[in-house]
Amino acid sequence: MTVPRQHHLDDDTQSLPERGESKLFVILLALYIMILYPILRANRYYNDDLKRALIGHTGWDSNGRPLTTLLMRLLQCYDSALVDISPLTQIGAVAVLAWVGVLIARRYVLRSPWLAALLVFPLGAQPFYLENLSYKFDALSMSIAIWLALLPLLGIGRSRRGWWLGVLALFGSLGFYQPAINLYLIFILLDVALAQLRDDPLRPWLKALFLRVLQIGVAVLAYQLIIGIHIHGWVGRESQKIHSLSQLPLVANNIAGFYRFIENCFDRQWWNYFLPLLLVLAAFPIVIGVGYALRQRQRHAPWITAALMICGALLPLLALLCLAGPMLVLLTPEFEPRVMMSVGALLVAGLILMQAALAQWRRSPHWTLAAACMLALGFCVLASAYGNALGEQKAYEDRIAASLADDLLDLKVSHGVRSFLLDGNIGLAPITQHVAAEFPMVNLLISPYIDSADRFHTVDFLMYYVDGVDNLGWRTDPASVQEQAGILASARNTSAIRTTSGYSLRVINDVAVVTLHSAPAQAYAAANRPAHRSGSSAR
Repeated sequence: MTVPRQHHLDDDTQSLPERGESKLFVILLALYIMILYPILRANRYYNDDLKRALIGHTGWDSNGRPLTTLLMRLLQCYDSALVDISPLTQIGAVAVLAWVGVLIARRYVLRSPWLAALLVFPLGAQPFYLENLSYKFDALSMSIAIWLALLPLLGIGRSRRGWWLGVLALFGSLGFYQPAINLYLIFILLDVALAQLRDDPLRPWLKALFLRVLQIGVAVLAYQLIIGIHIHGWVGRESQKIHSLSQLPLVANNIAGFYRFIENCFDRQWWNYFLPLLLVLAAFPIVIGVGYALRQRQRHAPWITAALMICGALLPLLALLCLAGPMLVLLTPEFEPRVMMSVGALLVAGLILMQAALAQWRRSPHWTLAAACMLALGFCVLASAYGNALGEQKAYEDRIAASLADDLLDLKVSHGVRSFLLDGNIGLAPITQHVAAEFPMVNLLISPYIDSADRFHTVDFLMYYVDGVDNLGWRTDPASVQEQAGILASARNTSAIRTTSGYSLRVINDVAVVTLHSAPAQAYAAANRPAHRSGSSAR
């Protein structure tokens, strides 16, 4: 089995010299640090980080990510519990992304270091990847998953041995973080579009496509047989697949839900700015595919020409579906920013194809440079706004939690309080609310850690502050839930013994009921939001 030779975009071009690759790596690393720095400055433990930093819990094995566990064990040389070693992991994550960018530039013959850096920058700078970089414990493994997912196309030989090494790399990517496999699908489509741009004969690139699809199929099968059967955590519960023909309409619902998720992550003004650019990028594979079908029509039967034209016209849509990939066949797919890591690959592929097409058509590369700069500026703006909002939320929660911890200890002494129960939520900090109103994605990226409806992160977060008083909210058995409902009902008819800007305290027997108050800016922002903004979020 031999994978067809990888062609250059232009036979007259040459790859970056070694010094150029080093320069490209440094440029990319600096650009990615611009994205990462606001997150590091905020220094907020992100979701699962709360428990991992406090008690060293891993939990990756049960979710089908044993290689992440292995990586973190090797980094810390530990045998019992994890400790927080950030920002080493997050800096390592962007260093891996910068190296992947070098491999992409080498594979697709991007000769100018600055142009190459801007073309591949979206891989890790795109807004959805901000959540991945926010994880102090997961960021490195997620970036390694991206590297392994693209390695079969970027850095492994074309022999039969190379094909099997590619299967091994894809298997490793799944073992680090499953959604990264979607990047491989997108770059397969990029190679198809580039083959059509070069007017390659139909049979060689179809054979290459078949071998690539077979490669990922073998990797997924091996993963299911070796690792997938042991998944029993959150991923296992949320990964129930469609298993009958009667459920096929759910795929259409999932696709529609996926598009709504993407749309609602940005407000109307951002779509006004960037949608024309995205449509231009989407037009290139259509023009290339249809043009290829017409140029090849003398060599093939009419039905093949028609099929090629249809496939060329639908290629952008297929690439969009690859963003979600296998999630579209789940009963209830969980669309979150962290699983949309392939958005960056789609933008990179679009820019590379645009650059290659303009070069072949003897047009100026400045158009591609302008498009890449426009995207890069938008990504840096959103990353900075997100980092500031993250820092404000951390300070807001820390202040309320510290005050609450002191008040509960006072009530333990003065009123014999032994436990507490939350009612309501603190919402977002005022500045965070303002950022979320302008950038709806922030509603998905930042979740308040003091919320009675959140029995996961809230319990973990309050463990950092409250000691000596039990949290009743973590108990979910029917008897406890009924008891909590009764306590809350009694509290509503009881006067508060202490009121602060963040909460009110009432005592029912030996339980302190904490009624949480949302920041007053929430109502003000809603009342004064301009009418032209969509204001919707997929939270």
